[in-house]
Amino acid sequence: MEMLLDLVIRWAHILPAIILVGGTLYMVIALHPAMNATEFAEKPELKTAIRQRWSKVVMMCAGLLLLSGIVSLVLQATRYDFPQKYYHGVAGIKLLIALVIFYIASLLVGRSQNAEKFREKEGFWLKVNATLAIIVVLMAGTLRVAERVPKHSGSDDSPASEAAATPSHAENS
Repeated sequence: MEMLLDLVIRWAHILPAIILVGGTLYMVIALHPAMNATEFAEKPELKTAIRQRWSKVVMMCAGLLLLSGIVSLVLQATRYDFPQKYYHGVAGIKLLIALVIFYIASLLVGRSQNAEKFREKEGFWLKVNATLAIIVVLMAGTLRVAERVPKHSGSDDSPASEAAATPSHAENS
């Protein structure tokens, strides 16, 4: 049952990350430059229609990423010790950067006057968000390969404590 929970949490984290990072990179590489390179009467309406659809995706994915990320971090902290001591620091910085990404993404799709003003430099903010998203993906890879030692209760002479002393790289990050 634990393995099924881990798998569902992982899917709930990876799929929205793929969608948000991929969507952001698509906008930076293809959509924004193409929109700026062309002139047509319906451009404002098309941008509004894209924003309305994308905003729902951004909010759903951000919510899933926050929830699954926090649950995963809590599970990792309760199940494992991390000999290098950098795991929780990197995870914390990753969470903070993710919050910045969600904030920028929400302003880029928002309807408020502040969001409209923010979109005046849409190309810049898309690039910032794409860069931050790539950094978060790289940090996730670092956390994935971090050495971890399973936490077990029992005496030091038990087979479980011997197994706990063996690092495991195959678990979730």
